[in-house]
Formats: sequence, structure tokens, C-alpha cells
Amino acid sequence: MFWKITSETDASESVAEGQPDGRFVIQRHHDAAGPHLDIRLERAGYLQGWRVDASSLENGPWATEKAPHGLHWLDQDGDAVREDSGVYTWLEKSPTRFVVLLRGRAGARRLCVERVEGLPIQRIREIRDTLKELKASAEDAARLIADGVTARRRSIERLCGLGRELDGMTFDEATWRKALNSLSLEEIHVQLRAFEVRFDGKYPPSPQSRPEPLPDTAHDGRAADAFAILREK
Repeated sequence: MFWKITSETDASESVAEGQPDGRFVIQRHHDAAGPHLDIRLERAGYLQGWRVDASSLENGPWATEKAPHGLHWLDQDGDAVREDSGVYTWLEKSPTRFVVLLRGRAGARRLCVERVEGLPIQRIREIRDTLKELKASAEDAARLIADGVTARRRSIERLCGLGRELDGMTFDEATWRKALNSLSLEEIHVQLRAFEVRFDGKYPPSPQSRPEPLPDTAHDGRAADAFAILREK
């Protein structure tokens, strides 16, 4: 399960003066998975927390929920670096959204943690199997998906453009787009090739190349010299 974090400065004195619900700590840490921030909130005898895969809380980073930790992390940092600590107050709490007011050394700020729906396990398995079949790494997954979506869109746009040119008003673009969206990229290319063959038949390419015009020999001494050499041979 993934969560999106947003943070903003809060200067609301009326809220800041309310009774806190517990202590909090934000620590910067680096482990085998890389650098991250750990946010920990004191609950009834344990710490609720999130691992933020970013070096700051700006620009809405994503996070994963951590297992409950002991309260000693409120006062100990281990090999982590303490970014901020203090007390917090609940402003909103639901299974999918948490909003708290943090009052720490960095001042008061409002922290919102919202759940982001993840991919079903079947879709994750399909992506992993496809990467294995293509002998691609997991790091390439996002780029390959983006490339595939772009290639599909361009192929569909080209086919529809050819269809409008060849069939005019009789080309049912909406129906074609709906049908193409259900096909694989390879199947779209088969349909596209059929339109390209029709287009080449209607507008056949030139059967031979056309030589570029020679420069004016009267104004190009090099060309005149070249023709003179050829005549001597």
C-alpha cells in the first residue's frame, strides 16, 4: 500500500495551542534501499510511521507504511539523522487519509498522508513476467510502458490520418479508434500497413530518383575544372 505525502507551513495559532495527541520525529536515513525519510507518530504504546522515498517532504513524495516501532525512537536516532521532532495534533483521521499538525523545531506545519491505490497483484505479476520475457530490468519498466503507450498513440493517429485522406467522410474514425484500442501494437501495425498500401496505390511514389541540378558552371570554376578532366580522359 502506498501513501502520498504533502506538507505545508501552518501559522494557525488557535490550532497550534490545542492539546497535543503525542510526540513525533522525522529522521533522515540511508539503508540498502537508498536514502529516505522516516516519519514516526506516537500512538498508544507504539510508533506509527511511514517511509518516504525522498530527501524532503516537498513536491508530494510517495511513502509506504512502516511496521509499528518502539517508542525509544522518539529519543534515539541510531545511524539516522534527526530532521525534526516535537508534538503533533490530529486534524483529520480516516482509513485512507490522515492530517496532522506538527509543531517542532522547524515550526508548525500541516502534514497530509493520503492512500494511493496500488496495482492488483495479477497486474504486477503480468508486468514482471513480461519484463522477464523481454529480458528487461525492473528499472526499465516505466520507460518501456511510456514508449509503448507513445508508439500506440502515434500508430493510431497515423492510421486515422490515412483513413481520413483515403475515405473522406465515409471513414468512421470513432469506430476505428474503439477497435484499435483493444488490439496489441503488433495488430495495430498490421491494420496500419493495409492503409499505407492503399495510400501508396493512390499516391504512388516516384519510380526513380531525380538527380540534383548541377551548379552553374559559368559561376563555379571547380565544376568547369572537373568537366575538363573528364574530357581529357
